[in-house]
Amino acid sequence: MGRRSLCQCTHFALTLPVALAVVAAVGVVRLGRQFPGAAASPGLLTPFLLPVLALALEASAFVALSVSQLAALAVAPAPSWGWLRRLRETLPLALLLALVLGLAELIPRGTEHPGEFANRLVASARESCGAASRLVPIPLLGLSVRCGSPQRIEGPMPGVRGARVAMRELSFADDLRRVEIVGLDLTASRSLKLHLSVDSARVAGLAPWSRSPRLGPWARFGVLTGLGVALWLAVSAVFRVVQAEEPADRPSLAPLSRWRRLLPRLLFAGPGAVLAAGFIMLDQDRAEPAAYLGALAAAFVALVAITLAFRRLPRIFSSFRIF
Repeated sequence: MGRRSLCQCTHFALTLPVALAVVAAVGVVRLGRQFPGAAASPGLLTPFLLPVLALALEASAFVALSVSQLAALAVAPAPSWGWLRRLRETLPLALLLALVLGLAELIPRGTEHPGEFANRLVASARESCGAASRLVPIPLLGLSVRCGSPQRIEGPMPGVRGARVAMRELSFADDLRRVEIVGLDLTASRSLKLHLSVDSARVAGLAPWSRSPRLGPWARFGVLTGLGVALWLAVSAVFRVVQAEEPADRPSLAPLSRWRRLLPRLLFAGPGAVLAAGFIMLDQDRAEPAAYLGALAAAFVALVAITLAFRRLPRIFSSFRIF
């Protein structure tokens, strides 16, 4: 492995954990908002955390590929390389992408029926009721079953401060994206006091946590690798650096050199981040495999925009006068 290839792999290895931490943190925050009682029983979160971890690893692999490849091609003499030379020079990054995606598919898928799991938690709490009137907490959900006749499920409304709910029946759809409620009483007591009673209610549009059941491990690996390779090819074909000559009568731009290095790094994450975000959204919507091409198209648009912006950076910086 040459020095240039080793530098690219090092850049990929340094970018990957940073992107992984950011994406995983967003997923955990969403998970905590959807399951407000998670802190009391963190062990039960494992079936939900596994798909979040896998999704974070897949997304961060795209971001690391984007940052590392664009950074490698931004270094002279990249502008003079032919298309095949650019592919050969960044081939280790494509191989690293395939390796990370393969590792992501080895992570257990967690529960593919999170709604069924939540329904079992509710049923278990109701069965734990004895003859005495008492409260039995429902793990993860932040609600409790009030024992007695009739039984009621009650507690704070997830995600809404100052609001409490009580209901006779609570059931989740298999993918956790829909909730059915019977005998709902909602009470809010903040700036406006509100009491709402309905016989039945449905809450839809909640975020799922399992990976799409349309794609098995091998199909998912194929789709992800295909998208990553397509992005790798597009970057090699589209991205070109235009070096702007600094006028001889201008002072040195050394004080701006730090920003000239930092700004491209932030821009370079764009195509990979757009591709990752599009894939995750389509994956959670249970999209057909062909629909993922839309995420690739969005990443290509981001790549073109960043290429045009990066070509103007030397001219923008060279227009500053240092006094």
